[in-house]
Amino acid sequence: MNLRAHKDHEILSQIKVYVQNERDVLVKILHHLREIERRRLFSDCGCSSIFEYAVKELRYSEDQASRRIQAMRLIKDVPEVEQKIATGELSLTNAHQVQSLFRGMQQSTPNRIVTKEEKLDVIAKIENKSTREAQKELIKLQPAIAMPKERERIIAEDASEVRFILTDKLKVKLEEVRSLLGIRGAAMTYAELFDAMSDLSIESLNAKRFGKKRAAGAAMVEKAAIPGAQQVSQSYISKEVKFKVWNRDQGRCVNCAATRNLNYDHVIPVAIGGLSAANNIRLLCFACNQRASTKVFGRVYERISV
Repeated sequence: MNLRAHKDHEILSQIKVYVQNERDVLVKILHHLREIERRRLFSDCGCSSIFEYAVKELRYSEDQASRRIQAMRLIKDVPEVEQKIATGELSLTNAHQVQSLFRGMQQSTPNRIVTKEEKLDVIAKIENKSTREAQKELIKLQPAIAMPKERERIIAEDASEVRFILTDKLKVKLEEVRSLLGIRGAAMTYAELFDAMSDLSIESLNAKRFGKKRAAGAAMVEKAAIPGAQQVSQSYISKEVKFKVWNRDQGRCVNCAATRNLNYDHVIPVAIGGLSAANNIRLLCFACNQRASTKVFGRVYERISV
């Protein structure tokens, strides 16, 4: 685009039109993100969350994705915000900041409900303010909650830097672990301490989930190869089947490769005759599990589960 031939007033006038169009499109994007999350359509693209979908499929940076998702959820809770974003009274970054504050308030006091009126009052305090000005206002309201959030960034091909707030309570626990490790733990860095704790946790959790013998790699007793002998037409899944499925799927969602919130899912649901045999069980994360159920049972199931 060559703008050199345009007059000054034309350029100044046109850019205001473009900026308003940009805001209008932003509001539409936020509504689309909300519907994609509601239907869990990100699962169809092999993603475990709306955030992963926004980064991988929509090619937003992590910060861009986070800002849009938090703004989308703020509009869901406080519809009046949509107009403020459309007019520029509330920037995308400030919408992100205030929604993060509300989420932190709810998490810090689970029994307390932040009312819509309270939210509107806080939002009014940061309207038409810069990012720094808004942050100062939010810190005044909830200093502990408005503290810097956990961050992760890749610093090498095989290493990431993670920054988070270490509370006094957590620090005491870590020092107790260090003490229990004896001489080996005395000189450990935090990274080495977390590595040692991870090894111990994996061993303990494997034993809890699959039994000590299986976790230790003991030989499993093979049952006679009678067709259907190990199959049960009910939702109960035996430890033997869980162990086999977990190792076969490598502890990951078979759809999006997520490693959190995993469920043992029946490929053919029990409700329509599916069996609890290894060849009918797979690992799916919660979101992909919900999406798979929606595909089978339709929107009725989705309305009940959301």
